[in-house]
Amino acid sequence: MPIKLQYLGIRYLAEPARLILNYANEPFEDCRYSQENWEPIKASSPYNTVPILTVDGEQIAQSMAIYHYLARRFGLAGKGEIEIAKVEAIGEYFREMMNKILPYLLFLIGKNPDGTKVTVKILL
Repeated sequence: MPIKLQYLGIRYLAEPARLILNYANEPFEDCRYSQENWEPIKASSPYNTVPILTVDGEQIAQSMAIYHYLARRFGLAGKGEIEIAKVEAIGEYFREMMNKILPYLLFLIGKNPDGTKVTVKILL
């Protein structure tokens, strides 16, 4: 059964999973939903959110859990405790950066009317 990755029709939190899967040459079903298409599916998803990775019928939710799982599965999680910690630090840095640019992204899609103030503070 192929891996299935579900997310909205944007890159954001699912993109690292896509990058890992492509790097590993792992075939996967890339399901991208519009906000309208996602709403009916939402209630049946873990935590009512995406991304969701389905492997052998088991759903894995939350982006960092998905990245860690894929990194371990494809030998990218590091060897030894120090290297593993360094790989995890890169993941945490990515998460922090994504949190910082989120107001700007929301502003771009019209979801945050005061996003310009936040964006200026972040970018300057």
